[in-house]
Amino acid sequence: MSFAIDNEVKDRVRLAINIVDLMSTYMELRRQGRGFVAVCPFHDDRRPSMQINPDRQTWKCWVCDIGGDVFSFVMKRENVSFPEALRMLAEKAGIQIEEPKNRKGRGSNDDKKSLLEAMKWAVGEFHQCLLKDPGAQHCRKYLLDRGISEDSISKFQLGYAPESWSWLLDRGAAKSWKADDLEAVGLVARGERGSRYDRFRGRAIFPISDAQSRPIAVGGRVLPGAAKDSAKYVNCNETRLYQKSHQLYGLDLARDAISKTRQAVVMEGYTDVIMAVQHGIHNAVACCGTALGESQIKLLKRYCDSVVLLLDGDGAGQKRASEILELFVTAQMDLRILTLPDGLDPCDYLIKYNGEKLKEQIGGALDALEHKLRQVCQGFDPLLDTHRANTALEDVLATMSHVSHSSLLSNEAMRLRQDQLIARLARQFGIEQAEIRLRLESIRKQTAERDKQRQELRRTQLTPTADNSKNPKAFDPNRRSEQAAAPVIVAYKYSELTATECELFEIMVTHPELAPMAIERFPIASLTTTTAKKLFQLVLDLELEGHALDFDSVMSATEDPGLKSVLVSVEEHAARKTPLSMMTADERLHSLCEHLSGQDDRALRRSQIQSLEKKQLDEESSLSLLNDLIHQARVRQGLFPPQG
Repeated sequence: MSFAIDNEVKDRVRLAINIVDLMSTYMELRRQGRGFVAVCPFHDDRRPSMQINPDRQTWKCWVCDIGGDVFSFVMKRENVSFPEALRMLAEKAGIQIEEPKNRKGRGSNDDKKSLLEAMKWAVGEFHQCLLKDPGAQHCRKYLLDRGISEDSISKFQLGYAPESWSWLLDRGAAKSWKADDLEAVGLVARGERGSRYDRFRGRAIFPISDAQSRPIAVGGRVLPGAAKDSAKYVNCNETRLYQKSHQLYGLDLARDAISKTRQAVVMEGYTDVIMAVQHGIHNAVACCGTALGESQIKLLKRYCDSVVLLLDGDGAGQKRASEILELFVTAQMDLRILTLPDGLDPCDYLIKYNGEKLKEQIGGALDALEHKLRQVCQGFDPLLDTHRANTALEDVLATMSHVSHSSLLSNEAMRLRQDQLIARLARQFGIEQAEIRLRLESIRKQTAERDKQRQELRRTQLTPTADNSKNPKAFDPNRRSEQAAAPVIVAYKYSELTATECELFEIMVTHPELAPMAIERFPIASLTTTTAKKLFQLVLDLELEGHALDFDSVMSATEDPGLKSVLVSVEEHAARKTPLSMMTADERLHSLCEHLSGQDDRALRRSQIQSLEKKQLDEESSLSLLNDLIHQARVRQGLFPPQG
């Protein structure tokens, strides 16, 4: 397989594009349960045969028996190659694709697997220091005084960085970790004269993990007694592993709960999340030292439909709520605002009250537009102060205008929500609903025009500046090259897989932690179909390259639409299958491998018997083989135990 386009680039684009938003620009989607359905554009569909899974970010048409992700949909719909589809989606997401650079080998500080291993090692060192080092006693006391339990310390892998300029550097040197590696993951800093030192000193350590539960960064919290000018929190600088605007603290632990409840509770601090989980609120996450932004909203939209923004009760928290509201309106995602009483942060609120009280508060959180309306009308009577009332109304309508006409037509709940808010505005400001609708439409047209101008400007900035007249093959997002070849369609099909191969890949897709074991133990000779061999090779290449083996990563790694479709079919069939036994996934894998090994033994015995029957061996060898076969048969029948 080819890694000509870096998997990180593919992942960035895939995470930035929501499949529901993308496909709704091509066809009308209808909500069905936790997913969506649509009339398939690839066959004469009389009923909605295409299913869209927002959790997996995949699509599947059961009539066509094809499926895939955002890349394969654009490839098929627009009849373009993978690189063209990637560029089209990157442009849509505002991501600039750089020319691929030469990949460095394993062990260099540009090798992602080495960086992940370095961060995992360091997090383990910080954690063990917190648990066992006598010098960490004051940190342990601080965490326990904050109400953080020992179970939470273990679950979130909290740690301690001693008050030393080289504690981590020295331990790394003893374990053959280069200073370059530790600097590359943001744990070591460099002084003005080039000398290196530990970035985190005398702080409680909060590891930050990606969605696959791999540590990619840490945050350090100052402890009581530190110098007054010390920053309260210090995070890793941005690295190849970590971009703070794309991460949410605790998402790896909260992902399943968020998908199940279809709601995420976004808090402001690491300890807020830890305390929330401790009190039974498992769908809580936090931003990593930055305000909630567009990338994080897109990330959350993959798992849920609604977000409750849980703010500290201070003025700064209220201001942040107003700043991000437009992002949620544009993303067509339900946002609710909860401000805690008495200026308490979530951690302190949970300690003072309990988890059930906070759940009640979350259940009564205000719709964000209602929250905005209350804010803009605070301190005056809209029916008496017409000047301030007009300013406030324009502010609210400007926010509402970011919902497009097409979104309202395709989303009945959003349309109803707008109608309710217009009625509320009419009562609040003493204006006819018809007048408010006219003004909203006028502002919406102005907003759409400004958005179009911004997109044109961004397209101009992303288009290569070289003289394209001298390079007719240069990428033009508005024109397909006449010489561009149509994507090569390889006949990889789910229906080609044998029952054994289906079982293997279902285990690997639904339990990616077992994939390395499957690669090591599964008898490769048992793969008989072209599709199975190609899919197995894909996973094997990813493992050798040090990439994650979860479903999303494998989907991103392949550029072949046929393999993407096979992967979706494997996942869909696995999800629909009712377990026939109580065996766990690792027991299923073990049984599968043992069964196939037994098949190899039987094939060998058949071959040996044929050799005897055809008298292909001399008398001495034939007698020895015959005795051996008799001995194996007696062992299988339990007549006596094997010798040696």
